[in-house]
Amino acid sequence: MEIYVLPKQEMGGFVAGLAARYEVLGPVAKEEEFVFAPVSSAAELRLDYDTTILPPHKKYFLPPMETLFTFDGRASGREVEPAVGERVLFGVHACDVNGLLSLDQVFLGSYPDPYYRARRASTAIIGLNCTEPCENGFCSSFNTGPGMDRGYDLALTDIGEAFLVEVGSERGKELAKGLAPASDEHLIAKNRALRAAQQMITRRIDTEGLAQLLHENVEHAEWEELAEICLSCGSCTNVCPTCFCFGVKDYVELDLTTGTRPREWDSCQFYEFSRVAMDHVFRPGRPARIKQRMYHKLTYFQQQFDAPGCVGCGRCVTYCIVDIDPVEIVENIQENPNPGKEVHLYTPPPRRECPDTSPWKPLPAVIKGIKKQTADTTTYTLAFQDPKVQEAYTYQPGVFNMVSLFGLGEAPISISSSADTRGSFDHTIRAVGNVTNALEKCQVGDVIGIRGPYGRGWPVEEMEGKNVLLIAGGIGLAPLRPVIKHIQARRDRYGSLEILYGARTPADMLFTDEFDEWRAIPDTKLYLTVDRADPADCWQFNVGVVTTLCDLMAAVPENTVVVTCGPDIMMKFVVKTLLGRGFSPEQIFVSLERRMSCGIKKCGNCQIGPVFVCQDGPVFRYSDVQDLPEEIL
Repeated sequence: MEIYVLPKQEMGGFVAGLAARYEVLGPVAKEEEFVFAPVSSAAELRLDYDTTILPPHKKYFLPPMETLFTFDGRASGREVEPAVGERVLFGVHACDVNGLLSLDQVFLGSYPDPYYRARRASTAIIGLNCTEPCENGFCSSFNTGPGMDRGYDLALTDIGEAFLVEVGSERGKELAKGLAPASDEHLIAKNRALRAAQQMITRRIDTEGLAQLLHENVEHAEWEELAEICLSCGSCTNVCPTCFCFGVKDYVELDLTTGTRPREWDSCQFYEFSRVAMDHVFRPGRPARIKQRMYHKLTYFQQQFDAPGCVGCGRCVTYCIVDIDPVEIVENIQENPNPGKEVHLYTPPPRRECPDTSPWKPLPAVIKGIKKQTADTTTYTLAFQDPKVQEAYTYQPGVFNMVSLFGLGEAPISISSSADTRGSFDHTIRAVGNVTNALEKCQVGDVIGIRGPYGRGWPVEEMEGKNVLLIAGGIGLAPLRPVIKHIQARRDRYGSLEILYGARTPADMLFTDEFDEWRAIPDTKLYLTVDRADPADCWQFNVGVVTTLCDLMAAVPENTVVVTCGPDIMMKFVVKTLLGRGFSPEQIFVSLERRMSCGIKKCGNCQIGPVFVCQDGPVFRYSDVQDLPEEIL
């Protein structure tokens, strides 16, 4: 590591040299507070700042609103290239440098985000170690301050009459050209200053066993007390250096044709954050929402991204209207914890290596066929316009695409066709939202947008050599149809197949024209039920909820895999019934539904506790998720 010294009287020339080559963004005064803004001289910089209102990296790398596409019609859009020049973030505190490194794990990992990546690559980071603690900070709890040991191009430390300058990259070496080498005395002064700052930080969170403690105290009285005062305003998430959640919406001009598709900051504290079609909100109560934020900061982020979710900057405390403080919350739980219990921390599946192309761009696909299933459900057969794209398109049973109509938005839809079909693919869609209702008006030959496939599907390889029990409710048969097709095409690799399927009425059943074909599959039984049937329906099968079919099935726990999909309440009772019959959680696989604005583990909308449904699922082994802090079913 190369170390230099920059006398304070030479700071003006140093900044002027940077400003001649780059846009320089640094801390400046804004009334009684501080913000990062463009500067042209050292005189504008306030390197004595406590903390800024917004983290600089979040402000400039992940802006509150940015346009991803412009469009003229529903079929396709024009991707907006980020206009980014070479620039320097000057004077970034250690907590924010570490916050930037945490966001790198989200946006530069699987499916790299082109907008974030472009800004990141064109920006040099000149960090500023803290020699005075900020009022509400507790960075030393997470080793994210007061000093930094990585993530910077240059790191400055105030040592009195000068700044010690440490080089952290080749780009930093270029920025430091012309500076005088530091002496051992300069380095000693730097270490002394940081030790003194460390000792002055009195606010701390004891992180020893913190994840275990929090998982044991999901039902602690502290959460209900906090919910009584929390306003769910989202201020804490807006100013947090590691909060990244956003939503994607389409805005249409008055001509009803042209418009934009931007992404905008969103917050887990908002009531509608987890809302899906038919206005179902998965996290309606404030206790659940404030828990989600605190747990995400203090344990979930680390579980998912192997990086700190809280860097102890203290902004959430400073800007909380009702003074909610993570330090006090953890102290209250540690002082009066619930009785200990056995908990299992969730381990996400390995990240996938993904194509280094824009994951945001929908590819045009032509509607080749439309088949009405029920009054509100239709199967669309699609093929990409580009034959090469279609030929290369493969997927696993149980995964999904993001179906896009510019001007209306996107919706995650499971693929309902056999993965063996190469010339096309099917989506069986119930019309319950803006996008799906608009699809009802589409005709053969129309073009829509498709992104995907995304997620992890049914364990068809693990199921080989075993009996398969398939339980579906309503539209939940659509993502399970590929499993039936897969087994049918490889019948000798599987044991017995039993299909239990229920719907509200006979008229609500899907794929009825395929039932006889399924019954003809060797060693296969199909059991049907409806919640209610009128005499005019001439219904000859079972009447009752899906679990009543369990009395008819032959399946036993030995050597059996269960796959189930349907409404959450249905799956809840299916799982309960099967566990009561001796099936183990390891044998049962469920497919979960949540809101998705991205499908690529970026927007945060689909989180269930530490789980991202879009990439960790949507198919999960029940044993992996049954003990999540947030109830899944």
